[in-house]
Amino acid sequence: MTSERPRLVVIGNACLDVTYHLDRLPKAGETLNATRVITDLGGKGLNQAVAAERAGASVHLIAAVGNDQTSEKIRAALHAEGMTDQGLIAREGASDDSILLLDIRGENVIVSNTLQAQSLKPAEAEAGLPPVLKDAALLLLQGNLSFETTLHAMKLARQAGVAIAFNPSPLQPWFDHLPEADLVIANEIEAEALGSRTGRKLTVITLGAKGCRIARPGQADVAVIAPTVEAIAAGGAGDVFAGTFVAEWLAQGDAEKAARLGVSAASDKATRHGTLSAFPTRATLAQLRRALLSLPA
Repeated sequence: MTSERPRLVVIGNACLDVTYHLDRLPKAGETLNATRVITDLGGKGLNQAVAAERAGASVHLIAAVGNDQTSEKIRAALHAEGMTDQGLIAREGASDDSILLLDIRGENVIVSNTLQAQSLKPAEAEAGLPPVLKDAALLLLQGNLSFETTLHAMKLARQAGVAIAFNPSPLQPWFDHLPEADLVIANEIEAEALGSRTGRKLTVITLGAKGCRIARPGQADVAVIAPTVEAIAAGGAGDVFAGTFVAEWLAQGDAEKAARLGVSAASDKATRHGTLSAFPTRATLAQLRRALLSLPA
Protein backbone atom coordinates (compact mmCIF):
# COMPACT_ATOMS: atom_id res chain seq x y z
CA MET A 1 0.00 0.00 0.00
CA THR A 2 1.25 3.42 -0.87
CA SER A 3 1.60 6.36 1.48
CA GLU A 4 -0.21 8.92 -0.70
CA ARG A 5 -3.69 7.43 -0.39
CA PRO A 6 -5.87 6.52 2.62
CA ARG A 7 -4.99 3.00 3.73
CA LEU A 8 -7.84 0.55 4.14
CA VAL A 9 -7.86 -3.11 5.16
CA VAL A 10 -10.88 -5.23 4.20
CA ILE A 11 -11.41 -8.70 5.65
CA GLY A 12 -14.32 -10.59 4.16
CA ASN A 13 -15.33 -12.95 1.38
CA ALA A 14 -14.69 -13.29 -2.34
CA CYS A 15 -16.72 -15.54 -4.60
CA LEU A 16 -18.25 -16.32 -7.97
CA ASP A 17 -21.72 -14.91 -8.73
CA VAL A 18 -23.98 -16.71 -11.21
CA THR A 19 -27.23 -14.92 -12.10
CA TYR A 20 -30.04 -16.71 -13.93
CA HIS A 21 -32.53 -14.35 -15.58
CA LEU A 22 -36.06 -15.76 -15.66
CA ASP A 23 -39.50 -14.56 -16.74
CA ARG A 24 -40.68 -15.52 -13.26
CA LEU A 25 -39.34 -17.29 -10.21
CA PRO A 26 -39.98 -21.07 -10.07
CA LYS A 27 -42.53 -22.68 -7.80
CA ALA A 28 -41.47 -25.46 -5.44
CA GLY A 29 -40.42 -28.49 -7.48
CA GLU A 30 -40.64 -26.64 -10.81
CA THR A 31 -37.90 -26.49 -13.45
CA LEU A 32 -37.54 -23.38 -15.61
CA ASN A 33 -35.17 -22.38 -18.41
CA ALA A 34 -33.20 -19.16 -17.99
CA THR A 35 -33.41 -16.44 -20.62
CA ARG A 36 -29.91 -15.21 -19.80
CA VAL A 37 -27.02 -16.24 -17.55
CA ILE A 38 -24.38 -13.85 -16.23
CA THR A 39 -21.26 -15.10 -14.46
CA ASP A 40 -19.19 -12.57 -12.55
CA LEU A 41 -16.96 -12.17 -9.53
CA GLY A 42 -18.48 -10.92 -6.31
CA GLY A 43 -18.64 -11.35 -2.56
CA LYS A 44 -19.06 -8.40 -0.22
CA GLY A 45 -15.40 -8.35 0.80
CA LEU A 46 -14.08 -8.33 -2.76
CA ASN A 47 -16.78 -5.94 -3.97
CA GLN A 48 -16.18 -3.35 -1.27
CA ALA A 49 -12.41 -3.63 -1.56
CA VAL A 50 -12.45 -2.98 -5.32
CA ALA A 51 -14.99 -0.16 -4.99
CA ALA A 52 -12.81 1.53 -2.37
CA GLU A 53 -9.65 1.06 -4.44
CA ARG A 54 -11.28 2.65 -7.47
CA ALA A 55 -12.53 5.51 -5.30
CA GLY A 56 -8.97 6.34 -4.24
CA ALA A 57 -8.08 4.25 -1.20
CA SER A 58 -5.09 1.91 -1.05
CA VAL A 59 -6.73 -1.38 -0.14
CA HIS A 60 -5.48 -4.71 1.21
CA LEU A 61 -8.03 -7.55 1.05
CA ILE A 62 -7.90 -10.61 3.30
CA ALA A 63 -10.17 -13.47 2.18
CA ALA A 64 -10.21 -17.26 1.97
CA VAL A 65 -10.54 -18.76 -1.51
CA GLY A 66 -10.38 -22.22 -3.03
CA ASN A 67 -7.78 -23.78 -5.28
CA ASP A 68 -9.64 -23.42 -8.57
CA GLN A 69 -10.26 -21.23 -11.61
CA THR A 70 -12.42 -18.86 -9.58
CA SER A 71 -9.55 -18.12 -7.21
CA GLU A 72 -7.30 -17.43 -10.20
CA LYS A 73 -9.90 -15.02 -11.58
CA ILE A 74 -10.08 -13.28 -8.19
CA ARG A 75 -6.30 -12.89 -8.12
CA ALA A 76 -6.31 -11.56 -11.68
CA ALA A 77 -9.06 -9.08 -10.78
CA LEU A 78 -7.03 -7.75 -7.86
CA HIS A 79 -3.93 -7.42 -10.04
CA ALA A 80 -5.96 -5.55 -12.67
CA GLU A 81 -6.86 -3.00 -9.98
CA GLY A 82 -3.22 -2.63 -8.94
CA MET A 83 -3.91 -4.51 -5.70
CA THR A 84 -1.91 -7.30 -4.11
CA ASP A 85 -3.26 -10.84 -3.74
CA GLN A 86 -1.04 -11.58 -0.74
CA GLY A 87 -4.06 -11.40 1.57
CA LEU A 88 -5.83 -14.28 -0.22
CA ILE A 89 -5.60 -17.50 1.78
CA ALA A 90 -5.81 -20.56 -0.47
CA ARG A 91 -7.74 -23.67 0.56
CA GLU A 92 -8.26 -27.02 -1.12
CA GLY A 93 -11.56 -27.31 -2.95
CA ALA A 94 -13.83 -24.84 -4.65
CA SER A 95 -14.12 -21.14 -3.95
CA ASP A 96 -17.38 -19.81 -2.56
CA ASP A 97 -20.22 -18.99 -4.93
CA SER A 98 -23.68 -17.44 -5.04
CA ILE A 99 -26.60 -18.44 -7.26
CA LEU A 100 -29.14 -15.70 -7.97
CA LEU A 101 -32.51 -16.18 -9.66
CA LEU A 102 -33.82 -12.88 -11.05
CA ASP A 103 -37.24 -12.36 -12.65
CA ILE A 104 -38.35 -9.60 -15.04
CA ARG A 105 -39.82 -7.55 -12.18
CA GLY A 106 -36.49 -7.50 -10.38
CA GLU A 107 -37.58 -9.96 -7.68
CA ASN A 108 -34.82 -12.37 -6.76
CA VAL A 109 -33.83 -15.37 -4.69
CA ILE A 110 -30.20 -15.91 -3.66
CA VAL A 111 -28.45 -18.98 -2.30
CA SER A 112 -24.82 -18.56 -1.23
CA ASN A 113 -22.06 -20.98 -0.34
CA THR A 114 -19.79 -19.34 2.25
CA LEU A 115 -17.80 -22.38 3.38
CA GLN A 116 -14.43 -20.84 2.52
CA ALA A 117 -15.31 -17.54 4.19
CA GLN A 118 -16.52 -19.37 7.29
CA SER A 119 -13.30 -21.40 7.37
CA LEU A 120 -11.15 -18.31 7.98
CA LYS A 121 -9.79 -18.79 11.50
CA PRO A 122 -8.96 -16.23 14.20
CA ALA A 123 -5.35 -17.46 14.07
CA GLU A 124 -5.20 -16.57 10.37
CA ALA A 125 -6.55 -13.12 11.15
CA GLU A 126 -3.89 -12.89 13.86
CA ALA A 127 -1.20 -13.73 11.30
CA GLY A 128 -2.47 -11.59 8.45
CA LEU A 129 -3.87 -8.43 10.04
CA PRO A 130 -1.17 -6.90 12.29
CA PRO A 131 1.41 -6.32 9.50
CA VAL A 132 -1.11 -4.38 7.39
CA LEU A 133 -3.01 -2.72 10.24
CA LYS A 134 0.10 -0.89 11.42
CA ASP A 135 -0.13 1.39 8.37
CA ALA A 136 -3.94 1.41 8.04
CA ALA A 137 -6.48 4.10 8.82
CA LEU A 138 -9.52 1.79 8.86
CA LEU A 139 -10.58 -1.87 8.99
CA LEU A 140 -13.76 -2.72 7.06
CA LEU A 141 -15.72 -5.91 7.84
CA GLN A 142 -19.04 -7.50 6.89
CA GLY A 143 -21.11 -10.41 8.20
CA ASN A 144 -19.80 -13.30 6.09
CA LEU A 145 -17.05 -14.51 8.42
CA SER A 146 -17.51 -16.51 11.62
CA PHE A 147 -18.28 -14.74 14.88
CA GLU A 148 -14.91 -15.75 16.35
CA THR A 149 -12.90 -14.40 13.42
CA THR A 150 -14.95 -11.20 13.14
CA LEU A 151 -14.58 -10.54 16.86
CA HIS A 152 -10.84 -11.23 16.80
CA ALA A 153 -10.29 -8.98 13.78
CA MET A 154 -12.09 -6.13 15.54
CA LYS A 155 -10.01 -6.65 18.68
CA LEU A 156 -6.80 -6.58 16.63
CA ALA A 157 -7.87 -3.30 15.04
CA ARG A 158 -8.59 -1.78 18.44
CA GLN A 159 -5.19 -2.91 19.75
CA ALA A 160 -3.53 -1.29 16.72
CA GLY A 161 -5.46 1.95 17.22
CA VAL A 162 -7.22 1.51 13.88
CA ALA A 163 -10.82 2.66 13.38
CA ILE A 164 -13.46 0.04 12.51
CA ALA A 165 -16.17 0.22 9.84
CA PHE A 166 -18.83 -2.49 9.92
CA ASN A 167 -21.37 -3.42 7.25
CA PRO A 168 -23.75 -5.82 9.08
CA SER A 169 -24.65 -7.88 6.03
CA PRO A 170 -25.74 -10.60 5.89
CA LEU A 171 -27.45 -10.27 9.28
CA GLN A 172 -26.16 -12.66 11.93
CA PRO A 173 -27.60 -13.48 15.38
CA TRP A 174 -24.23 -12.83 17.04
CA PHE A 175 -23.92 -9.16 16.05
CA ASP A 176 -25.04 -8.17 19.57
CA HIS A 177 -21.84 -9.68 20.95
CA LEU A 178 -19.46 -7.60 18.83
CA PRO A 179 -17.71 -4.47 20.11
CA GLU A 180 -18.97 -1.11 18.93
CA ALA A 181 -17.71 0.03 15.52
CA ASP A 182 -16.73 3.61 14.71
CA LEU A 183 -18.73 3.57 11.48
CA VAL A 184 -21.76 1.42 10.63
CA ILE A 185 -23.13 1.23 7.07
CA ALA A 186 -26.46 -0.61 7.01
CA ASN A 187 -29.64 -0.76 4.98
CA GLU A 188 -33.03 -0.13 6.61
CA ILE A 189 -33.65 -3.77 7.50
CA GLU A 190 -30.17 -4.20 8.97
CA ALA A 191 -30.41 -0.92 10.89
CA GLU A 192 -33.74 -1.97 12.39
CA ALA A 193 -32.28 -5.32 13.44
CA LEU A 194 -29.28 -3.61 15.07
CA GLY A 195 -31.53 -1.29 17.07
CA SER A 196 -29.44 1.02 19.23
CA ARG A 197 -26.15 -0.60 18.17
CA THR A 198 -25.05 2.20 15.88
CA GLY A 199 -21.62 3.53 14.99
CA ARG A 200 -20.07 5.41 17.88
CA LYS A 201 -18.95 8.16 15.48
CA LEU A 202 -21.16 7.74 12.44
CA THR A 203 -24.01 5.62 11.08
CA VAL A 204 -25.05 5.63 7.43
CA ILE A 205 -28.38 4.03 6.55
CA THR A 206 -28.75 3.23 2.87
CA LEU A 207 -32.21 3.68 1.36
CA GLY A 208 -31.83 2.12 -2.09
CA ALA A 209 -33.03 4.38 -4.89
CA LYS A 210 -33.87 7.09 -2.33
CA GLY A 211 -30.24 7.60 -1.29
CA CYS A 212 -29.08 7.42 2.31
CA ARG A 213 -29.37 8.98 5.75
CA ILE A 214 -26.39 10.06 7.86
CA ALA A 215 -26.73 9.85 11.65
CA ARG A 216 -24.26 11.21 14.18
CA PRO A 217 -24.60 11.06 17.98
CA GLY A 218 -26.20 14.24 19.28
CA GLN A 219 -26.84 15.71 15.82
CA ALA A 220 -29.80 15.86 13.45
CA ASP A 221 -29.84 13.27 10.68
CA VAL A 222 -28.84 14.38 7.19
CA ALA A 223 -30.57 12.99 4.09
CA VAL A 224 -28.63 12.54 0.85
CA ILE A 225 -30.81 12.06 -2.22
CA ALA A 226 -29.72 9.67 -4.97
CA PRO A 227 -29.85 10.75 -8.62
CA THR A 228 -32.68 9.40 -10.77
CA VAL A 229 -31.50 6.62 -13.09
CA GLU A 230 -32.97 3.77 -15.15
CA ALA A 231 -32.08 1.04 -12.68
CA ILE A 232 -32.04 -2.51 -14.06
CA ALA A 233 -29.81 -4.42 -11.60
CA ALA A 234 -29.36 -3.21 -8.04
CA GLY A 235 -27.28 -6.22 -6.94
CA GLY A 236 -23.88 -5.04 -5.70
CA ALA A 237 -24.95 -1.39 -5.51
CA GLY A 238 -24.83 -1.48 -1.71
CA ASP A 239 -21.24 -2.71 -1.85
CA VAL A 240 -20.35 0.05 -4.30
CA PHE A 241 -21.80 2.57 -1.87
CA ALA A 242 -19.94 1.10 1.12
CA GLY A 243 -16.54 0.96 -0.57
CA THR A 244 -16.87 4.35 -2.23
CA PHE A 245 -18.16 6.03 0.93
CA VAL A 246 -15.36 4.66 3.09
CA ALA A 247 -12.64 5.69 0.64
CA GLU A 248 -14.02 9.20 0.22
CA TRP A 249 -14.67 9.63 3.95
CA LEU A 250 -11.08 8.66 4.72
CA ALA A 251 -9.75 11.06 2.10
CA GLN A 252 -12.01 14.05 2.78
CA GLY A 253 -13.18 13.61 6.37
CA ASP A 254 -16.63 14.80 5.23
CA ALA A 255 -19.46 12.28 5.57
CA GLU A 256 -21.92 14.25 3.44
CA LYS A 257 -19.50 14.59 0.52
CA ALA A 258 -18.65 10.90 0.83
CA ALA A 259 -22.34 9.97 0.87
CA ARG A 260 -23.06 12.05 -2.23
CA LEU A 261 -20.33 10.27 -4.16
CA GLY A 262 -21.43 6.93 -2.71
CA VAL A 263 -25.06 7.25 -3.82
CA SER A 264 -23.98 8.52 -7.24
CA ALA A 265 -21.64 5.55 -7.69
CA ALA A 266 -24.24 3.06 -6.46
CA SER A 267 -26.87 4.55 -8.77
CA ASP A 268 -24.46 4.26 -11.69
CA LYS A 269 -23.87 0.58 -10.94
CA ALA A 270 -27.62 -0.08 -10.87
CA THR A 271 -27.84 0.84 -14.58
CA ARG A 272 -25.84 -2.27 -15.62
CA HIS A 273 -26.24 -6.02 -15.21
CA GLY A 274 -23.47 -7.94 -13.47
CA THR A 275 -21.57 -7.58 -10.24
CA LEU A 276 -17.90 -6.58 -10.19
CA SER A 277 -17.74 -6.03 -13.95
CA ALA A 278 -20.60 -3.52 -13.67
CA PHE A 279 -18.98 -1.35 -10.99
CA PRO A 280 -18.17 2.26 -11.95
CA THR A 281 -14.62 2.68 -13.23
CA ARG A 282 -12.09 5.21 -11.97
CA ALA A 283 -12.92 7.39 -14.98
CA THR A 284 -16.63 7.22 -14.19
CA LEU A 285 -15.98 8.11 -10.55
CA ALA A 286 -13.94 11.11 -11.69
CA GLN A 287 -16.88 12.23 -13.84
CA LEU A 288 -19.26 11.80 -10.89
CA ARG A 289 -16.98 13.90 -8.69
CA ARG A 290 -16.92 16.67 -11.28
CA ALA A 291 -20.70 16.55 -11.60
CA LEU A 292 -21.11 16.84 -7.82
CA LEU A 293 -18.76 19.84 -7.71
CA SER A 294 -20.95 21.62 -10.26
CA LEU A 295 -24.09 21.26 -8.13
CA PRO A 296 -25.26 24.28 -6.09
CA ALA A 297 -24.31 24.11 -2.40
